[in-house]
Amino acid sequence: MNKNNEYLVSALKKLHSKNEDFIIFGLTGRTGSGCTKAAEVLSTPQEDVNHSLYIDNTPANNTQRKEKIIAKYFQQNWQPFLHLRVSSVLTMMLLDVEDTALLQTFLKNNNQTIRSTDSDFLVSSSNELKTKKHTLSAKQFYIDYLTSLTSKIRTQLEEASFIKLYQQLGKNARRSGSVIESNLKKGAFFTIAEKTNKIVTKLRKESETLGESTYVCIDAIRNPLEASYFQERYASFYLVAVSCDENTRRERLTRKGLSAESIKEIDDNEYSSLDFDDQKSFTDQDLQGCLQRADIYVNSSKIKGSEDTIEQLSNQLIKFVSLAQKPGLITPSPEERCMQIAYTAKLNSGCLSRQVGAVVTKDNFSIKSVGWNDTPYGQVPCNLRSVEDLDADFDEEAYSPFERQNIEFKKQIRSKLIDFKLIEDNGYNHSYCFKSEYNTLKKDKNQVHTRSLHAEENAFLQISKDGGSGVEGGFLFTTASPCELCAKKAYQLGMTKIFYIDPYPGISQEHILTSGRKELHPEMNLFKGAIGRAFHNLYTPITAYKDELSALLTK
Repeated sequence: MNKNNEYLVSALKKLHSKNEDFIIFGLTGRTGSGCTKAAEVLSTPQEDVNHSLYIDNTPANNTQRKEKIIAKYFQQNWQPFLHLRVSSVLTMMLLDVEDTALLQTFLKNNNQTIRSTDSDFLVSSSNELKTKKHTLSAKQFYIDYLTSLTSKIRTQLEEASFIKLYQQLGKNARRSGSVIESNLKKGAFFTIAEKTNKIVTKLRKESETLGESTYVCIDAIRNPLEASYFQERYASFYLVAVSCDENTRRERLTRKGLSAESIKEIDDNEYSSLDFDDQKSFTDQDLQGCLQRADIYVNSSKIKGSEDTIEQLSNQLIKFVSLAQKPGLITPSPEERCMQIAYTAKLNSGCLSRQVGAVVTKDNFSIKSVGWNDTPYGQVPCNLRSVEDLDADFDEEAYSPFERQNIEFKKQIRSKLIDFKLIEDNGYNHSYCFKSEYNTLKKDKNQVHTRSLHAEENAFLQISKDGGSGVEGGFLFTTASPCELCAKKAYQLGMTKIFYIDPYPGISQEHILTSGRKELHPEMNLFKGAIGRAFHNLYTPITAYKDELSALLTK
């Protein structure tokens, strides 16, 4: 290799080092979706990873050609991740309480979850933890010891009680900074994220001392603001959403011995709607918010009735780890390309609650229309309106005659105006949600009063509005999933596949999409792929591939 090539190779190595030396995958997903199984795959040595990537010499299509490239790179560059469990962090916070009497009181007050034998076990474990903390290395303590100890606690408490207790520990930590107190304290929200980050920093320093790279998977992140904490701090952090269909998830939880009642209680904790008037609700688990913030989506559903999904799960994780190490190694899939456009489209939404994007394509992934949830064309989105303008009768075009003239509604808005005066020095536009205010006024929860079209509905209407060609037999991509109303429209238009991210909590799939003639039922596909910033980070080469290969050649 000549000197010019050596110079280029050293420059490229420096550029790639940020990708190869330090990677964090934060896993998120509902209980039973497969986060821990994904973490186990990521932490497995290369020779033991069970995958089914294509490796033969007669590929039938570009998908197999891409798999062959990924498999070759995986063979040479895979490094196991350190499996850092958030449950282990909570275990440390619980057993690290200095005052044993306070710990015992907290456990006693949770007598519906904790038995006296459980309390004795936890107190004795607390003494052991404080000794081990000062005698073990960072990896031995945070990865090996805490994982083993948490597993013993899970066995002692049994599954349902363990989940219930640890959900409460997480809530308390975000509210007060302590797992045994529930009162709201300023600055406490990011306690779990900060402690996890300190552990990651210690693991990284220890690896650097040994001359090793640091790959960490955090299992699991369950609050979107905690996900944002890491996304804003690390360019090499990716929030990975692990999802599966509802039947698969419930089967897994049932096999663990959880009753239908326990499963419902877990779901209510993880997937309840936030109450914007209750500050404590922001400290709860919000899996829907996490799914919306994710960078990468993997599907752990059963494949063709098989119980073993490890190979398919491994294939997806190997692909994204390889791309994190070597951006631009392959190009995006057609599904990723279309969902990325839907993701970009959702940013146009002026909805104050949730942004959703949708794309309609032909059966060859050729895009026919794009939509997002927003007001009809010609009306003003909610984020561009304010309570001050409505109250003062400014910008009349932005507000309906009902909003400007209805006495009861104007009174409701004036009460909101008083609330906003308390925060008027922050410079925010004081927007309001018509649906929320009107439902508050009428003491109702009616969803009909929303001002916006749904994203899927908007995409469908764009086709007819612009005189587009037929889309029967085509595909629908949505960054959420179709509600009952949009599901009916998709069925009527003859969509054959629906790619979605966040399972809709209603009955659209069971009641509408699987009703009628079976050959007309759309195929529901949980999206798997990278979108948002990860789409650009993973698929944009650091330098032109041709130049990189040329630099590596010996002359």
